[in-house]
Order: sequence, then structure tokens, then C-alpha cells
Amino acid sequence: MMHTQDFHRLLIERNTFFCFSGPLSETALSAISDAVKNRVFEASDKRSLATKIFAVFIEQAQNIIRYSAESIAADDENESMGIGTVAISASQTGFVIEAVNPIRPGIIPKLERNLIQLKAMSGDELKVAYTERLKSGPPEGSKGAGLGFIQMARKCDRFNFEFAKEDEGSTLFIFKVEIDK
Repeated sequence: MMHTQDFHRLLIERNTFFCFSGPLSETALSAISDAVKNRVFEASDKRSLATKIFAVFIEQAQNIIRYSAESIAADDENESMGIGTVAISASQTGFVIEAVNPIRPGIIPKLERNLIQLKAMSGDELKVAYTERLKSGPPEGSKGAGLGFIQMARKCDRFNFEFAKEDEGSTLFIFKVEIDK
């Protein structure tokens, strides 16, 4: 296990100014959103850039809440808490918003195909995909409007993803979004 001081150093080395790890619900997200928004706007010198960073953070957090393979019941019977990690860091070129959560193996092939397609699209193609998704509605199995990854791809300069197998047999979905200054 990593020592606390090593974890602290890692966050400092990565210029991480926000990190949340553990059970996350819509209620918790609402509670931390103002603080995150204020910190993002402090870290960015451009309002449009800060708005992109914050929007991607919200999408990343909502994906953890809705799609983490590990979740626990919240106090509110209608709400569950997905388990994962979301972090925002400053980089030499801009900002990095990362999310990690356990994922059900059965959805990996479809998700991977979707993300590869989005990664290959131009800005204009992403705009068309967004409009088409609005018209057609959410895809089967979606717990939202089905626009999250399209929105993040439109707002970012680059994104990367991977599926990391854990020793216990579970798989982590890692999604990293980069937004240039």
C-alpha cells in the first residue's frame, strides 16, 4: 500500500488540484461542484477554458455515478453511489481531467468501439454525431442522454482511454481528457 506522504507527493508532482476517490452520488457531486468550479476558474485565466474543464469534470463524475461496476446504496433509496476516482490536474500544455472506475467486462467491446470512433472524428463530425444523438435519443442501456462521451470529445483537445485488468479479476476503465490552454 502507498504511504500517505507518497500519495501527497504524487498529487503535488502531477499538479493535481482536485481529486475525489470513493463512493460518489449525484447529491455528493452537487455538494462539491461549487468548490470545484471555483477552483477551476481560479486555475484558468480564460472563462471559456474553465467552462470546458468544469463540464468535462461533471461528465466524468456522472459516468462514475451511473456506470461504475462497483456501487453502494445511498441514504436516499432512489440514489446509488458509484465507486471511482476523478481528478483535475494542471499540465504544461493545459489541464488533464482523469476518471477511473471499475467496469463490467461485457460492455468493454461496445464502449471501446464507440470511443475509437469518437477519437477518429473531426470537430464537424462530432457536432453531427451530437445532433444525431439528440434526434435519435439515448442508446440502449444508457442511464443518461447518451451524449457524455460526445460532449467530452467536442470540448477536449485529446482523450485517451484504457481498460486495465486488476489482480482480483476486475477491470478498471481509465478515461483521460486533455484540454490545452
